[in-house]
Amino acid sequence: MRLRWPSCGGRDQSVWIEQAKGVLVATRGVSPDAAFQQLRNQARSSSRKLADLAREVVQAAQRERVAALAVDDARVRAAEGRAREAEQALVAAQTGLARRTAALDRAQDGADERERAADTRNHLADQRDQAADARERTARETE
Repeated sequence: MRLRWPSCGGRDQSVWIEQAKGVLVATRGVSPDAAFQQLRNQARSSSRKLADLAREVVQAAQRERVAALAVDDARVRAAEGRAREAEQALVAAQTGLARRTAALDRAQDGADERERAADTRNHLADQRDQAADARERTARETE
């Protein structure tokens, strides 16, 4: 139901009443006839005109709707802020991970280089041992 802002003239009074009935039907889940009876009973018990009470009901519903929209907007903005913060944290974590991965790669490269150097030293030591063994065999054979 679309709420309008009519002026307070004779014919417009019925518009306020109809809109107020619609508000009560929507918010309280009552029938249009029951909503009208509630409005009429409340107007009588407070010694007020039905149209004035109806206008206040409609305006209060509009204020509540505007307030609810403002709360929803605030929640959306807060959620968007949290999402931005989470995204920034993710980017920072990814950057940190990339740095740690690069450092690990450099460390692995260094370990590989040290292993190759050790293999080379072992190979040279094996060659020296073979040469020494060959010299010993030659020396024994010549004796």
